[in-house]
Amino acid sequence: MVREIRRQIVIDCACVIHGDAYDFEYVHKLYRGLQRGFGKRAFALHVYTEEDRIVPEPYIKHSLQDMRKHNCKKGWWYKTQLFDRKQFNGQIIYFDLDVAITGDLGWILDLDTKYFWGIRDFRYLFNPRRRELNSSVMYFNTDKFNYVWSEFKISPETYMNRMHGDQNFIDRRIPQEQKRFFDESRVKSWRWELVDGGYDIETRKHKTPGVGTRIPAGTSIAVFHGKPKIHDINDATVHKYW
Repeated sequence: MVREIRRQIVIDCACVIHGDAYDFEYVHKLYRGLQRGFGKRAFALHVYTEEDRIVPEPYIKHSLQDMRKHNCKKGWWYKTQLFDRKQFNGQIIYFDLDVAITGDLGWILDLDTKYFWGIRDFRYLFNPRRRELNSSVMYFNTDKFNYVWSEFKISPETYMNRMHGDQNFIDRRIPQEQKRFFDESRVKSWRWELVDGGYDIETRKHKTPGVGTRIPAGTSIAVFHGKPKIHDINDATVHKYW
């Protein structure tokens, strides 16, 4: 009963930090972003990481299974363990560490929890027919979608060799009828949509070079996929939110 009451009042969020690609300051910055995004709403941040990494309060630590024995060379594959209901059982919002929270996140809580929610891959900007997943932000129930981890752990090396990344496996494993994409106005790519007026595929240039980052009203998450890394960006608006 206590656990059920907690689920009603606490928003459970998660991130993964593995290896040395990001230092722990990224976790702190995500937490501060969530404080802004959720306002007075209570939330918890679950940190999935190596067993020997020290995780301070107020974060909730989850120890990842070491997949190096399966020849895992990319940290993003550890995101498949988010679907392990033995680690956490319930509704969770996952965020990559290289995102910035730029607005209210309450809209996520209004989404239908019978579905898995994620970002429609940003390549749709250049090919509207693409309906593939970007896993930088996800919202799902770990009990309902536990089968993602159950299948992956049977033969992780096979999937890692056949596919580019975790999002390809997740996208193919979850049936279309169980999957939905976030409103594209809510989550945007920094390099393709938010900096210098956005990228023009026709000219292969940004539309208004030099203007910097502009966040549209209603956009609450900026995704800094690829390069440059968010800590290398010298931009007043980026510094405001990260």
